[in-house]
Amino acid sequence: MGDEVLSVQPFDVVPGQFLDDMISFYCDKPQPDILDPTCNKRRMWGKSQRKIVAVDINPEVKPDVVADHTNLPFADASFDIITYDPPHTGDQGKSKTEFAAKYGIGVKSKNPETGKWGNLFHTYPAFLKEAKRILRPNGVLLAKLADVTHAQQFQFATAEFYLAAKNFGFELLGYHILPRKGVICDSKWKKASHPRQNHCTWQAFRRQK
Repeated sequence: MGDEVLSVQPFDVVPGQFLDDMISFYCDKPQPDILDPTCNKRRMWGKSQRKIVAVDINPEVKPDVVADHTNLPFADASFDIITYDPPHTGDQGKSKTEFAAKYGIGVKSKNPETGKWGNLFHTYPAFLKEAKRILRPNGVLLAKLADVTHAQQFQFATAEFYLAAKNFGFELLGYHILPRKGVICDSKWKKASHPRQNHCTWQAFRRQK
């Protein structure tokens, strides 16, 4: 960490407004070309009026383009900003809980090499390769991640994504905490919680030339 911008979103600022503010802060174009490659039902955009290209692997959520975020059908240097909000459930693609159905079930959190469930870390390199390809020089990647506990193990998505992004030559610009007013818990573990489940983290990166 060096000259990165650090912040915590106030409780009275809704996530969509906070995302709007981040885009304005990190991009000086009045109408940037924005891609959301994991849009789901576009909840994080709230009432935002920004024009985006919404992509999802699940046609049922009616994205603008049906595609896998690790294999995107766009030309090189097509976008100024990419927003990335992958599912945060541990048994993604396997779980039958309300969270899996609500936040996306298109990509499995099962690592094809190890056979273990619990995170989407194995998808980061392929996505980052595509993000670097379709971002314009000095383009911005905004990633919304959540560190959680699953199967009695910590799943440090923020650290894993940061390291993967660094390996692909992305420069960390900022680190923004998005606190929750209530702890998200699986219905099977109503009394279980962990401090890291009380917030998500936005990481802002720049695609270096």
